[in-house]
Amino acid sequence: MLDTPFVWLLALRLPTLFSGRALHRAALHAVAAGVYPAAEALFERAAEHYRMDLEVERLARLRVHQLIARVRAAGDADRDTALCLEVEQRLTRLGTIESLEAPFDLVPASRLLASWARAPRPESDDAEARGDPAATLPDAA
Repeated sequence: MLDTPFVWLLALRLPTLFSGRALHRAALHAVAAGVYPAAEALFERAAEHYRMDLEVERLARLRVHQLIARVRAAGDADRDTALCLEVEQRLTRLGTIESLEAPFDLVPASRLLASWARAPRPESDDAEARGDPAATLPDAA
C-alpha cells in the first residue's frame, strides 16, 4: 500500500494521518522506485514524527537511509566520497537497519554496510522521463 505515488502524495499532504514508521516505509518504497525527491520529502515527514515521539534509534536509521538515497540520486559519476564515508560511519554505529528491498525487514547493519553501494539503481535517473507521476511530489507538498 505504501508503494504507490498516490499514497506518497497523500502522505506528503496529510502526514498526520500516517505514523513515522509508515512514512519511513513509504520513503523506502520511493527510494526503491528511484523517485528520490519524493523519498527525501517523505523522510523529512517521518523524521518529524520520530523526533516528536523521541524515537532516537528509528531516527538514526532513517537518517542513514536518507543519506543513501542522496548518494544514489547523485548517480555513480557524481558520487560524493565524503557522503559515502558518512553513510558507512553511521552504519557501523547501528546494530540493525531496515533493508533497502521490500518488505524492508530489519537486518544487521553490517549486511547493509557490505551492500548498500552496490545496490541496483533504476534504469533512468530522470523520474519524469519514466512517466513517474511522483516526480513532482515535493513541489506539490
